[in-house]
Order: sequence, then structure tokens, then C-alpha cells
Amino acid sequence: MLKSSFLHFDGIGPKRERGFWRAEVFSWDKLPSEINKQLKFPFADDSQSNYALIQEYIDALDQGDAEFFAQKLKRREHYRIALTYPSETMFLDIETTGLSRYYNEITLIGWSIGDKYKVLINGDPPGTFYEDLAKSKAIVTFNGIIFDVPFILDTYPEAPIPLAHVDLRFLCKRVGLSGGQKEIESKIGRSRAVQISEIKGEAAPLLWYRYRHGDESSLRNLIEYNHADIEGMKRIFDVAIKRLWEDEKIPPAVSSKYKFSNNESIICWDSEINLGKQGISIQPYNGQTEPQIHINDLYSHLEKYDLKVVGIDLSGGEKRPSGWCVLDGVNAVTEILHTDTEILNATEAVRPQLVSIDSPLSIPEGRISVDDDDPGRKEFGIMRRCERTLKKRGVNVYPSLIPSMQKLTERGIRLATILRSKGFPVIESYPGAAQDIMDIPRKRASMDLLAFGLHDFGIRGAFVNEKVTHDELDAITSAVVGSFFWTGKFEALGDEVEEYLIIPDLNVNPEIWRSKKVIGISGMIAAGKTTAGKYLEQKGFNYGRYSHILEKMLKETKKKITRKNLQSIGQIINRENNQRWLGYQLVKAFEGKDTLIVDGLRHPEDHSFLVETFGPGFRHVYIEANEEIRSSRYINNGHSIDEFANATKHQVEKNIGLLKNLAHKIITNNSSKSSLKEILDEILLEVR
Repeated sequence: MLKSSFLHFDGIGPKRERGFWRAEVFSWDKLPSEINKQLKFPFADDSQSNYALIQEYIDALDQGDAEFFAQKLKRREHYRIALTYPSETMFLDIETTGLSRYYNEITLIGWSIGDKYKVLINGDPPGTFYEDLAKSKAIVTFNGIIFDVPFILDTYPEAPIPLAHVDLRFLCKRVGLSGGQKEIESKIGRSRAVQISEIKGEAAPLLWYRYRHGDESSLRNLIEYNHADIEGMKRIFDVAIKRLWEDEKIPPAVSSKYKFSNNESIICWDSEINLGKQGISIQPYNGQTEPQIHINDLYSHLEKYDLKVVGIDLSGGEKRPSGWCVLDGVNAVTEILHTDTEILNATEAVRPQLVSIDSPLSIPEGRISVDDDDPGRKEFGIMRRCERTLKKRGVNVYPSLIPSMQKLTERGIRLATILRSKGFPVIESYPGAAQDIMDIPRKRASMDLLAFGLHDFGIRGAFVNEKVTHDELDAITSAVVGSFFWTGKFEALGDEVEEYLIIPDLNVNPEIWRSKKVIGISGMIAAGKTTAGKYLEQKGFNYGRYSHILEKMLKETKKKITRKNLQSIGQIINRENNQRWLGYQLVKAFEGKDTLIVDGLRHPEDHSFLVETFGPGFRHVYIEANEEIRSSRYINNGHSIDEFANATKHQVEKNIGLLKNLAHKIITNNSSKSSLKEILDEILLEVR
């Protein structure tokens, strides 16, 4: 067909090409003789140059230089190359463990040239695949421009992929056939064998997963599924080209009569081959069958498994079930809960170090509500930065503010706010992404294999032998994400404005996270907080106080820095739910520092924020002293007894007593400074 094509000549478009055909110019050979017959050509004026130019194309065609024409033609016209070299056109399809090139891998590559079908199985040498690619003039895929070819080049960067590429997804759209490959096959009347038609796209990774764990028949099924895809592409190509001829009124003298579907391939299994010919052999999987990481690996640096995480697979409303799990070390206990009260009561009862919620816990920057009537809806959209990042990595994730997610997002934010106000640190998790990263099937693919994967990872519990809901399995996964977070094997997607979504990171060095040493100090007025903080500063810690940020704010508004003004502005910040913002400002001032003293925690939110920011590297010390001693110290600093009474009764001080129950260490400071320093030295030994 290429010899009847003119689009590869500079300056000739579809309209002018059809003009040549109407003038019965069906071959390049006729071009020089037609120049003076009222047909305009973008060639040189002298015929010698015209002959030389055309001869260049003839030589390229005779030499089978498909790359020459692929460079000249737009990609949408590469089908012409495939039809010119049908016996050297490769139909290609890959199977993977998932859709993300960032996290997933190729399980097999299948291809067909003519009536031959071959396959490259993960772990086998790619020599034959490379050889067949090198011999091919063009490849045909379905969505291969976006998916198959980038995946192949990530895995096999030296694969000699032909430049000529026909992507049937776009060719079909051009002739009015839309949808996925299976949908288009149905539209054009192609049916698959019953055992293959029952396999859906999302089931293909499960077949590989089963094969890896000893089921060799699953690999056979996966190869048969791949082969059916490739044969389906041949039929789709033929139908799409026929429609293209009709839609664009391509004359019979130009249009190719070749049909790829007439060259149907069959799978030649090794057991069916005689006379020494090589077929496809199913061998036991010889790669790594155990998970890439085990929960024991996460906990290896801990003296004992003393981590308790609550995972919540939250639903959008109280009438629908939510999965709830407490992961105590490696043991998971799950429940189905409904109301906010049930979730809060169950969580408070087990006193976890961390709560991990499967729900958006923030909205896009600039938005002020979850509703579509938000004035910032059009400008700021419905997706957060963390969701965009996952999308770019090929992980399927719902935007936090599409209509079906709005109630869930609103509920998640509400519950996280309540839990943090009680001092429980909360992170946002996404079980689907975590399962992809951990190479565990999602619930939609197979609940049984999801449960198996969690057990294989090292989680124990009734879910292993008893039937549980998919909500409970996702709640377990959410709790597992909390374990990754606590031990430093995580990635935080997002920023301080939109908050962070936590996902596992199997490759990160956790020592950076584990090396942080942060001590937060809380206590009543004049209990000795600043004395303790300054002493620890002398021991090499960086020293910061919440009041430093408040003082800066007072200076900017030209207000006098007094305890009364500091308490007032602190109360305003807490009342307007900006306590986390205050924490971010303080931490930002010490960015890059591994050791830090935070003086002046006043609210449970301060505790939860610092745990969320530093994980197990944060130690909360509560200092208490008798009221008589505290008042005496306050008066000795130049204040009156009335000022002491007013300061301690201020609204901003009301939550300090709640911090005692959250502290990791409680110090009684009724004695001398030297006694306090001795206790602090003991704490330093524990921290370091």
C-alpha cells in the first residue's frame, strides 16, 4: 500500500492525496509524468530532482526500510506500513501484575507474526523476543503507546521496538469503535472460547499470583488469555481497516485486501511438539515466592512488638458498614461498625499509638467545603496533589471530591479531627495503593487471595480461617500501612497544606526516620518546663517553643508581648482549628534538624501532631509540681499571686491536664533543679 500512498511526501495532506487517486495516480512511478497535468506537486522544478526524490522512496521500499516511512508518516497512518509488510508485522500484548509501571512488573509478553505465536515469561531470557522484534517492520497493539511499549522499555530497555506502531485503540476510535478491547470484540461479533471469555482483565494478575504460589495451570490459563487478546487484535485490525476504507472512500486500486485474521495462530505447547520442534513449556516458578517484605522485617529493630495500630476502612455514611481493625503487633482483630460513636468508642478502648483511616482527610488547597457549590470548585478542582501523584504512577484512585466521595471525605475529616482532639495521632491511608505496592491482590480481584497475601506478609488473626468482609480486610491493610509508617518504611504524598497520604515504600532507608529524636514538654504553669527545655538545649538539642511563633505573630500586629496576649492569640488559633498550622510553623523553623525540644504543648492536638510528624522518634514528657510550689516559683519570677491565679485559669490552659494521660514520661518536679536534671539525664539515656 505504501507505493500508492503520498502522505509521506512533504507538503501533501489527505485532501491532495485523494486528488491524486481521483486522477488515477496510484503509484509514485507516475508522479513525474503528471506534474504538468494541472496537478500541483511540492517537488523541484527540474524533472531530474523529481526522479531522484522518487527513486529514494522506491529504494527504501525495495530495501524494506519501514523506519524510513515511519519517520515520514504520521503515526495514525502507520497502518499502511503494516499492510505493506503483513508477514513482518508483529501483534504484541503484555500481561502485568497491575497497571502501574511504578510499582508493577511484566509477567509475560505474547506476540504473533503470521501464524506463529510465542511468549516470553518473566524470568526467561529475552533473546527470541529481541530477534523477532528486530525482524519486524511494524507492531500492532491495543493501547500499547500508553501501556505496553513503555512497560516493555522499562523492563527491557534494549528491546528493538520498531518505529512503526499501529495502536488499535486510536485506530478504532477513528472509525467509531470505542471502549476496551473486549468491548470492541463484542461489538464486531467476535466471541472467545468459554473458558477464556470468563477471564476478565483484572483477573490476569491473579493467574500469575497463583502460578507464583505453585499453581502451574494458572500460567497456562494466562498464556491462553494473552493469545486470545492477540488473535482478537487481528480481527479488530481487519474490521477497523475495512471501515476506514469505507469512511474515507479509499479506491479499490489502493486499498489492501489482506486480512490478518486469516493467519490465525495456535499455541504450540511443548508437550504437543514432535521432531524436536520447540513449543511453550510450563515450568515451576523459580523466582521469589515469599513477599518482598515481611512484617518481621519492619519490626526487626524493635525489642518487642509493642506497636498497636487501629485501621479503619471508612464508609461514607453511618448506615453503611465500616471495617475496623486493631493490629496489636502481628495480631489483627476486626469488627464491622457503623456509627461514628461506635468507631470512636472502639478506638479509644484499645488506646492505639496510631490510627490509620482509609478516607481522604483533607480537601484540595483553595477549597473550603466538600460540596459542589463551593465557590472554589471550578478554580481548585476536586483532586489533591497526592491523588494526582498516584494517578501519574498508574495507581487507580478516586478524586476526594467527586460526588460519590464527598460524604466520605467529610466524615473522614470529622472523625480525624475528633480523634486528634483526644490526642490520637491519625494518618490517611489507601489500602488499594498499599496492596499494589506490597504485590497483594486487591479485594475486587480476589478476597481469598487478599487474605492469603496479608497472612503471607505475617499478619495473624481469625481472618485467616474465618470468612470476613472486604471492609475488614481493607481495615487490616490500613493498619498495616500504620506499621510501615511507624517503622519508617513509608512515603508521604502531599504537603502540609493538603496534609499527607501515607503509602508503603519498600526501598526507602528507614534509618533517616528512626534517627530523629524529639522531646515535647508539657505541664502546668511554673512546673519547670522551660527549665527542663533549656537544660536539654545545653545537652545538644535544638530548642523551640510554641510561644515563639505566637510572639512573632504579635510582633507582626504590633501588639505587646505579654502572657495575657500570648494566651489570647493561642486561644484564637485553637478555637479556629489552626492548632496543626501552629505545629507546622514550629517544626518548619527547625527543618533538617534531627534533635528538637518542643516546649509548651497545651492541647492533645499538639501531641497527636508531633507523633504524626516524628513517629516513634517523639517522646512526650509531662512535668508536674504541687500548686503551692508552682505559685511560689511564679511569684519569685516577679508576678503576683492574683496573676498566677488568672494565668492558670485562662481558657488556653484548660487542656493541659489532659496531656498527662498522653505523655510517655511523667516527671514530678517538687524539688531542686539538680534533681530535675538528674531525671532528664535518665530520659536522655532512654532517647539516645
